[in-house]
Amino acid sequence: MPVYQQLADILRNQIRSGDLAPGTDLPGEFKLAEQYAVGREAARKALAVLRSEGLVATRRGEGSYVRTPRERQRIELGAADKVTIRMPTPAERVELDIDEGVALVVLARRGTEEKLLPSDEVVITGKREAQKG
Repeated sequence: MPVYQQLADILRNQIRSGDLAPGTDLPGEFKLAEQYAVGREAARKALAVLRSEGLVATRRGEGSYVRTPRERQRIELGAADKVTIRMPTPAERVELDIDEGVALVVLARRGTEEKLLPSDEVVITGKREAQKG
């Protein structure tokens, strides 16, 4: 397994276990490389993997940090509703404040304009059946 993937696995496990809490600043590439005795390129690639998974965000000039999970809204789908999931365009990422690695949900409902929603902000469910009683 490549060294960068091993480092990504270590950091991912620390994020999921809570050892690296949401909002925690991550060391820079040089510091990560030094701390884990890997090359700077491996540290850079590991951070890129975690960004692509939506676990880490990087702000230019500020460094990388553990993303805070967003509150999710429930979307119930009707029989005629259609959902497409794709990666956002660069303009959509900026407009909707979508971090790298987060997909876009395109919700089409009959008679309305398509809604664009960051995938980390929604839970999609089917229409609930009426309670028998």
